[in-house]
Amino acid sequence: MNAGAAAPIKGAPVARTIKAAVARIVAEREGTPCLVNVVVGDDGASESYLAALEKLAAKLGIDARRIALPADCDEGAVCAAVEDAGSDPGVHGVMIQFPLPEGLDRERVASFLPAHKDVDGITAASLGACLAGTRRHTAPATAAAVVELLAADPETRVAGKHVVVLGRSLVVGRPLAAMLARPGDGGNATVTLCHSRTADVAGHCRRADVLVVAVGKQHLVTPDWVAPGAVVVDVGTHPVEGPDGWTLAGDVHPDVGAVAGRLTPVPGGVGPVTNAVLMRHVAAACHPDAFPPAW
Repeated sequence: MNAGAAAPIKGAPVARTIKAAVARIVAEREGTPCLVNVVVGDDGASESYLAALEKLAAKLGIDARRIALPADCDEGAVCAAVEDAGSDPGVHGVMIQFPLPEGLDRERVASFLPAHKDVDGITAASLGACLAGTRRHTAPATAAAVVELLAADPETRVAGKHVVVLGRSLVVGRPLAAMLARPGDGGNATVTLCHSRTADVAGHCRRADVLVVAVGKQHLVTPDWVAPGAVVVDVGTHPVEGPDGWTLAGDVHPDVGAVAGRLTPVPGGVGPVTNAVLMRHVAAACHPDAFPPAW
């Protein structure tokens, strides 16, 4: 695709397809999928996110509950809450809202979550399963959403292409690199993983057919980092106050749209697909036989 005005890679159509499949399977099967969110403290951003997630779950026939703990809760109580939710046979997926308050050890808290109920890929066992290509419903939802978004359009599919993933977090970058390189649908890419210690990071990005940016730095990637006509996926979300109220900005500068061939909008790109994928993970934890390996 020629550079000029980048065509948007919109998340809504992909999210609709995933949600329709989830709603159909949930309606056809006996047993209601149940998601429990463990929340420590009162964070405004988390509250908005959880409210949206619970609203989506209700639309799809999924039971979404919360375990709300005070911000000064000790680590033992948080671990116990996660363990109780994980051991409940009526609960199919458990999420822990991060970041946790200061003084709570993320890894220790996550260790009390059974891998088969880890619908957002936060445990070491889930990440290992993601690398091996097993237990797909335990992959990190945002990484899985990027794979879905790219695979949905013949113009953005990654097989045989050079993909640069900028950012090496366990939430997106590292699992995503593995998922894009693995055999099968949505994979078979040649992947370069870049990070803060990468020499000539802009040069690596310019050599990408597909560039995925997940670094958490607003507008880090500028037009000179992008090859003309490249596909660019922006995973970043940064609250920005404008004349019409609050909105979101990404890790990619808007001017990249003049160079790239395809570009995800922020908001409206990866975000809607992430939420839909998360709901599918919960449904798959309840009805694993209803979701084929290739999803």
